[in-house]
Amino acid sequence: YRPFAATRPALAGEGVQVHPLVLDRDQPADDAAVLEASAVADLIEREKAVDPQRSIAVLVRARSHLEALVAEIRCHRPHLRFQAVEIEQLAGRQAVQDALALTRALLHRADRVHWLALLRAPWCGLQLADMHALAADERHAAIWTLMQDESRLMRLSEDGRRRVLHVREVIAEAYAQQGRQRVRRWVESVWLRLGGPNCLWETGDVRDVQAFFDLVDRLDAAGRFDASRLEETMAELYAAPDVRANGTLQFMTIHKSKGLEFDTVILPGLHRIPRAVDTPLLLWEEVAIDEAESQLIAAPWVPRHKRDGLPSTYDYLQGLEKERAANEAARVLYVAATRAERCLHLVGAARMDAKDDLGPPANTFLELLWGSVGGSFMASAQQPAAVSQPQFDASVFAPKLIRLPALATPALLAEAAAAATPSAFAEAPQVQEESGSLQASCGTLAHLYMEMIARDGIDHWPSGRLQGLRDIMRRWLQQRGHSQDDSAQGAEQVLEALSVTLHSVDGRWLLQPRPGRDAELSLTASDGAGCATHVIDLTFVEDGVRWVIDYKSAWIGPGVGTEALALQAEHFRPQLERYAALFRDDGMPVRMAVFFLRYGKRVLLEA
Repeated sequence: YRPFAATRPALAGEGVQVHPLVLDRDQPADDAAVLEASAVADLIEREKAVDPQRSIAVLVRARSHLEALVAEIRCHRPHLRFQAVEIEQLAGRQAVQDALALTRALLHRADRVHWLALLRAPWCGLQLADMHALAADERHAAIWTLMQDESRLMRLSEDGRRRVLHVREVIAEAYAQQGRQRVRRWVESVWLRLGGPNCLWETGDVRDVQAFFDLVDRLDAAGRFDASRLEETMAELYAAPDVRANGTLQFMTIHKSKGLEFDTVILPGLHRIPRAVDTPLLLWEEVAIDEAESQLIAAPWVPRHKRDGLPSTYDYLQGLEKERAANEAARVLYVAATRAERCLHLVGAARMDAKDDLGPPANTFLELLWGSVGGSFMASAQQPAAVSQPQFDASVFAPKLIRLPALATPALLAEAAAAATPSAFAEAPQVQEESGSLQASCGTLAHLYMEMIARDGIDHWPSGRLQGLRDIMRRWLQQRGHSQDDSAQGAEQVLEALSVTLHSVDGRWLLQPRPGRDAELSLTASDGAGCATHVIDLTFVEDGVRWVIDYKSAWIGPGVGTEALALQAEHFRPQLERYAALFRDDGMPVRMAVFFLRYGKRVLLEA
């Protein structure tokens, strides 16, 4: 060892400051987090009052140790803008929670909790009295079912009824299109029509909600999408940092802070016990015995009731592990403390025991520092009144209802719908009028299977595989509200259409593997009057030509010839010309065709 001498002049307020929090033995454990969060926030405000440009870092051992502090700032001190990279979980942001509730409600009509959350979200903002009138006396019916009961809606206030009717209209249209598009596009379109973008008040909300929908799309594309997996995967994502923060206040883990320096460093949570590590069934270590060469020693875990009372080899190896863990904890604490250039604030809590003694929790940073900071805690214990009690009382907390003042379809979407002419959407009137009809559902189901066949490749769809799907198709149609007989009939129609397609020359030509092939390709374009989204059933490039294909599952009649199909295909020319216009800048010719599934025929539409 050799002595070191400071080379910089002393500064006002420099050094290490200890901020002890002493809890009574009967005080709830949650009070420590609330008191600590308030104390740290006070420290931040004091530091900023002295010098607004002073760099401040709050360093913690684990991300969860910042939850109370972030909540304190969000609720009571919003003027403190901070940067927190990979600290706040994405699932903790309110805008994302609303989008998740909408997703789960749409996917499961009997999910009562998320349906109520949907109605409470800002895009609806139903008052508690209206929610009680709608659903309190009927606990077994789905909320969506109760929303169809006109007599029940008359119980609501005029404002509540108007809001429920708006939501009902948007979701009813979405259910009519369910299964015809990817989950992300389906849910996001409902979110847009409900006015979701108008409910994003923070700058980071846009990126957070976008990250949520991107996650839905990734899971869906990988064939791994379900509500449970969505929430599990969200736990691994973090909210975007505040872009309005100037970088002078940062929250991060000690691990992330390595190599950085700040004017002021605040170390809260010194009393927090690290997460326990599971006891391994087997331990092994290379150990030098009697100064000989290292030898590998391995020992299994032995249950306590089978031990003879003497230390075992496993206990010896476990002792080495504990020693390493203690050394690592000291190293991490050293890294955190040495990030400070000017001032280091140490914040921790200790509790009085049954004998009115004060001591640090075991295996904590506070235990490592107790020889240096214990005196400050002892002095603070003599003045209990100096520690204020938490101001927040969860038992009387009433969240404020935040909602849009008026509900309406966003102007951009309304203009896009109004700009669409009947000729451009030849099938739209029939689909809306017969959204619950058997033929509309059969068309949707046929499109779903054509997308799967196109993505898997026609070689993976032999005739036997189709026949094994009869029960699944029938059940799918029954879930759409069709009777058992109608569902059986519809399943046979879809099976026949797919079978004819797979055995036809034109069908096999369309579905053969090609580079760059896209099924159910969704593209959004602006024509100056608004934005419109187009979903192309199938598109690919072959021999330098872009093909745009649209499927039709309609049954025109028996013995229909090529001329009759060509005449029918002309009705869809405006729709296909809109699709073709989307590729006009690709620099290659575009050919359009309508494929009639139940006839296995491809009809070209010449430009």
